[in-house]
Amino acid sequence: MRLLNTESLQFREFFDHHIPSYAILSHRWGSDEATFQDFEQGGQQSRGGFRKIRGCCKLAKQQGHEWAWIDTCCIDKKSSAELTEAINSMYKWYRSAQVCHVYMTDVLWEKHVPSMLQVSMERFCGSSWWTRGWTLQELLAPRHVEFYDQRWQYIGNKQSLAEEISEITEIDVNYLLPRGAQKSHEPCIKAWNCRGHHEPEPSVAMRMSWAAKRTTSRIEDMAYCLLGIFGVNMPLLYGEGEKAFSRLQEEIIRQSSDDSIFAWRSKLDWGSVLAIRPMNFHRSGHVCRRGPVQTHRRPYAITNQGLDLPITWRAWDSKSEELKVLLDCGICGPQGFHNIVLCFESLSGHSWFRVRTSEIQTMEHDIWYKPPDQPGPISTMKTDYTTSNEEIQTKDGPLGEMRERIMVETQANDEPDIYDWNPRPTRSSTTTSSSSRTSFSALLRFR
Repeated sequence: MRLLNTESLQFREFFDHHIPSYAILSHRWGSDEATFQDFEQGGQQSRGGFRKIRGCCKLAKQQGHEWAWIDTCCIDKKSSAELTEAINSMYKWYRSAQVCHVYMTDVLWEKHVPSMLQVSMERFCGSSWWTRGWTLQELLAPRHVEFYDQRWQYIGNKQSLAEEISEITEIDVNYLLPRGAQKSHEPCIKAWNCRGHHEPEPSVAMRMSWAAKRTTSRIEDMAYCLLGIFGVNMPLLYGEGEKAFSRLQEEIIRQSSDDSIFAWRSKLDWGSVLAIRPMNFHRSGHVCRRGPVQTHRRPYAITNQGLDLPITWRAWDSKSEELKVLLDCGICGPQGFHNIVLCFESLSGHSWFRVRTSEIQTMEHDIWYKPPDQPGPISTMKTDYTTSNEEIQTKDGPLGEMRERIMVETQANDEPDIYDWNPRPTRSSTTTSSSSRTSFSALLRFR
């Protein structure tokens, strides 16, 4: 980690446990920033951004910090290896800082003029700093965040301004406060059985929603700026476009069993199982990691053949001919607090694609069937046992070169029974006992 001495403005590199305490800067990049190369060549003072660096170091020194980290000059961006390391480490660097100074160049805080206090707050709330993708982790990661205006006048800190920040960012105030200062959470008014939305760790969908309205200069950075927020690492491939966000979701799936990653919306009413961009999560801020019904299914995983999503609870809508799959996450709505479901529609024969993506669907009035390794009635269909798995290819669409396929795997103790989660033929209900149990596994596989 390369740090800048707050007195001499000279760089020094530190490694691992030898990194000293330091202050860190969060800001909006301008058109004339002083870079690492400018410092190396001695031309940093000719840059407009040098005043910002000097102001940050002056403030850090006044607070007793010998070192500071500023992204414009502490990273050699001509080195792809160093840039990759910095982006993958940035959340940790902000988290480890003694204090984060947020410098808002478009805010003038007139604290000595009482009549201008409301105007000053409006400027603070309207700052472009709130709209950038990179500043989300710079808000969340540090334990101590202080806000300053264009003249380095103190505005407040993350704790004292938590209510205003929550209103601006739509982040629950409890995720902005230290644990000891968190407030009791009142249930929302959307559902009669709401249990409150605050959880010790926000769901994947909730964190995605915080980034939904933010932007970055490069498409790929919309994914890269979220690496630390989800605790994942991956190589940077500038030029891959929106594939970067798909790779991010795949990395999250490899390390998390949070079903809410599938709880998104799009303008189209059909699509793939993964979102195209963070904007798809803009109304997922109240998605909880757990719903009222637990699925108790095996974890899903990324394989060399795609995404395997095991199915347990499932329903069939005979009117719309839709297969519904229960997810292990929930959301509040007019009908109450319910699990979220994915809906699939038959294209032709045994081909399926995801539908109803324009709204987040919930478990409500359908008849739901349990897998046979859980007590209770299930829907079964006897078939000729021809193979241990059935693969079904589905359609390609304009959303990308994604192919979805559904695989059913069965293993019978005695005779080959296939438990059909597509009960369009004649159905019969049976009750399974622990002494006569057929192991069941159904996978949705996506590419």
